[in-house]
Amino acid sequence: MDEFNNTGNQLSSLERQGNALFIIFGWISAVISLFAYPFIFGVIGVILGILSSRNGSRAGLFLIAGSIILMGLGLAFSGVMTNYTRQYLGI
Repeated sequence: MDEFNNTGNQLSSLERQGNALFIIFGWISAVISLFAYPFIFGVIGVILGILSSRNGSRAGLFLIAGSIILMGLGLAFSGVMTNYTRQYLGI
């Protein structure tokens, strides 16, 4: 019986690590959607948010909303933000 409980704890730990990776990569793709290919990276952020929230994480809901907002801003202001960033960085 102890072996079963240990296996259950390991799966729960692996699920938490998977959720953390989904959330991290989701936010990274949401921020990238501000500058390049907003529709692609924004949708990736939304999908990762859905996968994270399916596993019981409330942070996935914030990721979905944030990805949609940042994707919309990226669609509207992508060229302006890219030019400003290049000018700021001196590229």
